[in-house]
Amino acid sequence: MMGHAGKKLLFMGQEFAQLREWSEERELDWFLLAEPEHHQMKEWVKALLHLYKSHKAMYEMDQSWEGFEWINANDSYRGIFSFVRKSKSGKNDLLFVCNFTPVAYDEYRVGVLRKQKHKLVLNSEDIKYGGTDAKRQVTYTPKKQECDGREYSIAYPLPAYGVAVFVF
Repeated sequence: MMGHAGKKLLFMGQEFAQLREWSEERELDWFLLAEPEHHQMKEWVKALLHLYKSHKAMYEMDQSWEGFEWINANDSYRGIFSFVRKSKSGKNDLLFVCNFTPVAYDEYRVGVLRKQKHKLVLNSEDIKYGGTDAKRQVTYTPKKQECDGREYSIAYPLPAYGVAVFVF
């Protein structure tokens, strides 16, 4: 998972979901990029890499627990996990919400660290990544409603197998 703490490894063909195991005896299956699903995966990985490069929270403290905080790692019943990646300055930190199940939630509530607007910067439900929705609310204002042991929270329409990344 690109958002989780630690160094990243992207092996040959993973960026477009190659179906066969890599082999030094043949080239990668670049022809798969002609298929929409593989092209969409390439675009998703490209967006993740751009997020990694453009937000210090993704790399500045990736070898320290100070750069990572679980919001909810115990929602195994619904299979949804949320966490924050932090920068040294505390600016432009990132909230990740990941749904690992085929169940969508119209109003998934997640606790937030601060009463500060959260801007959706990456959304797997976007059409260009194979989703069905290109027009989604962009900014979410936390409400004083306890969730995940936090005083404030936001509610977001979380799709099945969806990932949302917010900057705050």
